[in-house]
Amino acid sequence: MRWDYTRSGNPTREYLEKEIAYLEDGDAGFVFSSGLAAISTVFSIFDRDDHIIIGDSVYGGTYRLLNDYFTKHGLSFTTVDTRDLDAIKAAIQPNTRAIYFETLSNPLLKVTSVKKVSALAKEHGLLTIVDNTFLTPYLQQPLNLGAHIVIHSATKYLGGHSDVLAGLVVTKTPALSQQVGYLQNALGPTLAPEAANLVRRGIETLSLRMAREQQNALAIAEHLEASPLISSAHYPGLKRDPNFR
Repeated sequence: MRWDYTRSGNPTREYLEKEIAYLEDGDAGFVFSSGLAAISTVFSIFDRDDHIIIGDSVYGGTYRLLNDYFTKHGLSFTTVDTRDLDAIKAAIQPNTRAIYFETLSNPLLKVTSVKKVSALAKEHGLLTIVDNTFLTPYLQQPLNLGAHIVIHSATKYLGGHSDVLAGLVVTKTPALSQQVGYLQNALGPTLAPEAANLVRRGIETLSLRMAREQQNALAIAEHLEASPLISSAHYPGLKRDPNFR
């Protein structure tokens, strides 16, 4: 029987997993009960004494998970500004296995080049893991820029309606898909069918919402930048922002 136990798979979850894999142009997709559940599962592919380089501007809950929990289980981390390739190179150790970062970062909206970091990681035989929550596959597909694993907190733009808690992972290769798929089932942080359906519903309007949200965000950022009450506004769409491209 194909779907004999909901934790191991169900048609609603499978639909969403195939959908996000298609949108990110990956080998396979996996859905989880939250963004942190997705991140926790991905970092569980590593072994004791492995070292990972992480961006210096990531979600606070991710820092807590990695530095307070995973360090107790033998992983070590070095935090760097992933926009600085020399800083990444300097942080690489013999036991380094991956580089993890957000682009855009939460909350300062720092822009890291997935293509440049992935090329550096490839030179050193490292995995590139990207949290693509703030850009979504509508604006960026990290796997096509050289990344190996993409993570989303679907609670935000993908879900889109503030009524669902969910996380997503997309892998680039069958080998990584097998690792993440095994852990998804073994650890059990899976998404209920009802929640999977809400994320599916949200993705239907992703392109419309992202286009309008960019317009709104720029208008708000320009208003704040012009205000004498605001010392600085962080938004990469502002020409004065150091991340402007």
